Amino acid sequence: MLHAKPGPGLRARVLPVLLLSLATAAFAGLVALEPSPDDDAAVLAYSAGPVQALELEQPAVVEREQARASRSRRIEQQESARAAAQAKAAAEAKAKAEAAAKAKAEAAAKAKDSMSVPAAASRIDGRCPVPNASFTDTWGAPRSGGRAHKGTDLMAPYGSPVYAVASGTVRAAYSSAGGISLYLDADNGETYFYAHNSKNVVTSGRVSAGDLIARVGSTGNAGSTNHVHFEREVNGVSVNPYRFLRSIC
Repeated sequence: MLHAKPGPGLRARVLPVLLLSLATAAFAGLVALEPSPDDDAAVLAYSAGPVQALELEQPAVVEREQARASRSRRIEQQESARAAAQAKAAAEAKAKAEAAAKAKAEAAAKAKDSMSVPAAASRIDGRCPVPNASFTDTWGAPRSGGRAHKGTDLMAPYGSPVYAVASGTVRAAYSSAGGISLYLDADNGETYFYAHNSKNVVTSGRVSAGDLIARVGSTGNAGSTNHVHFEREVNGVSVNPYRFLRSIC
């Protein structure tokens, strides 16, 4: 019996049948892999839960932020401490300056009082240097050449008599500033200076309180103002003669 080889027509009919069979088997396998109830519950439970964003830790960034914040705090603390220290120093300096000024003013007032108030021993019996003269307290007033006034100016007409305020010894003097002048070294230990005289009646020797010793003028740097510049020295120190003159004139 002879067997014939399958020809092209047979292969064309068999191949589609085989492919269909394979597809059917694969579909059946997929149907068999249906999810179990437990799997459905797990999927539903996962789907129903809240979705949280994944937070990525960045240690380097956090450390830099913390260091920056710490540095800012330190700077603020330093600035605050510096401002407080400056305010304290300014307050202390102001208080010290005010205390120094107060002490200086008190010392000046005390010195002025001590120099201008005559002691009991200086309250002598005698004549006013220039009777009927007008005068004010000009102690310390500015004068030419940056000087300060160290006496009292007794204003009176030209040629008015000038008297010794105390008993003592007279010494005549002259200078471009004081003009015709004289010193009276009194027995009470004080010295009196008369300047701008038109003439000295007594130039040396002993005199008694009330003796005529000079005449009012405007010699020296007195200009055209007739007056006697009167000074008083106690223990070799010039003192304000205003209150002394007020007590005897």
